Amino acid sequence: MQANTLYYGDCLDWMRRWDDGCVDLIYLDPPFNSKTDYNVLYSANGAGDAQFRAFSDTWTWDSDAADRLDRYESAIGRRAHNAIMGLYRMLGPSGMLAYLTYMAERLEECHRLLKPTGSIYLHCDPTASHGLKLVMDDIFGVKNFRNEVHWYYYNKMHDRRKKLFAAASDTLLFYVKDIASRFTFHQLTERREKPVRQLIRKKVGGKMVNARDEAGKLMYQTKTTRTIDNVWRIPCIVPASKERLGYPTQKPLRLLERVIEASSDPDDIVLDPFCGCGTAIDAANRLGRRWAGIDISSFAIDLIRGKRLKDKTIPVKGIPYDLASAIKLAREQPFNFESWAVTRLPGFAPNTKQVADGGVDGRATLAHKPDDHPSRLALAQVKGGKFSLSALRDFIGVTERDKAALGYFVTLEPVQTKAAKKAVANTGRIRVAGYPYRRTHLWPISDYFDERLPPMPIMADPYSGKPLDQGSLF
Repeated sequence: MQANTLYYGDCLDWMRRWDDGCVDLIYLDPPFNSKTDYNVLYSANGAGDAQFRAFSDTWTWDSDAADRLDRYESAIGRRAHNAIMGLYRMLGPSGMLAYLTYMAERLEECHRLLKPTGSIYLHCDPTASHGLKLVMDDIFGVKNFRNEVHWYYYNKMHDRRKKLFAAASDTLLFYVKDIASRFTFHQLTERREKPVRQLIRKKVGGKMVNARDEAGKLMYQTKTTRTIDNVWRIPCIVPASKERLGYPTQKPLRLLERVIEASSDPDDIVLDPFCGCGTAIDAANRLGRRWAGIDISSFAIDLIRGKRLKDKTIPVKGIPYDLASAIKLAREQPFNFESWAVTRLPGFAPNTKQVADGGVDGRATLAHKPDDHPSRLALAQVKGGKFSLSALRDFIGVTERDKAALGYFVTLEPVQTKAAKKAVANTGRIRVAGYPYRRTHLWPISDYFDERLPPMPIMADPYSGKPLDQGSLF
């Protein structure tokens, strides 16, 4: 594992490659089994249904889940064996068990990667926290459990039609690798809202008594700080916050700074296996820790480099770096290839669906309305296999159906056939700010590695909706 590096792909695949005991602190904010697909609405004005898929948090029992259960049933030496088999007897083949087996495999790797002095904070909510705690107890050991930290985020919204108390907190399960080791922990304090006047106590004859001055008057001290307990009162990020990046489930920087300050020292290695928009990475960076982040979304990786840390020199492992590696990604992980390829076009974001997507893999919004077309919508489709003229014609039909201003048909290598060029030419042109653009473009990923983009008007930033400097995001 390399420090201060981002990794693209499944965290299980990456963690299995790394050495034992190489990490000081792990924070993970994985999916919660919330039965929700997290999509982000961006700059939809004039562009119809302009959303991108962040991640799906809906779990069902499928062949992959059954395979994970089979592996646990036959491997009695695995750390989570007892917990998973007990949960199977209680839950049966279900979405919840599919989720817990998925998490168990990754938490076992987290345990292996931690140093003896290391700690882990697993962020979860009541949907699955009870099951996750059983799995954590099995993997890390009951004796190594330290706290349930309750993040109280002040939820003022309450649907009175629901007969329950409004949810206003998440849970962080705090474990150490080995309670017998000198694990890193710093007791934290915070400023009190109102100073407290307290009696000064001192030890006299083995007993604690109230201190008095020379005149016999009781002595007091004013306390302006308090020791932080396991209820962390930190507001969530409101829509108007400057910190907000628009990424679903984004956590406040202050929350992650507290985790890192409490359980690591400067220059320690902090790992976030589900790094999302990079709050833990940002906090570690600010506090002088080394870090590594993993995410299965190339969009999240771009967000961290382009918007969060504003440093496009940060190394990224797993992202294709030449045409050969792009071809390999397309063959082995077609959905990941589609999401990555779409986001090579400035302003584009992956579609909300991976299957049955209606011929659309990505969407963007033109920053300015065309002079001669009613819509600002731009569409993209990615083909990682052999070029098909019928697929191109279908995509042209989709752009017409959705009244898109522009369409980009992305392939691995250049398409040179006369029939393809004719089909593209027949779609005509539009004008934006007086400049003509073909309505349909063929763009090979091989051009991306040669730093050539297709002709594009200024697009809207998919995070803010503001006009995008075409070279600023990717």
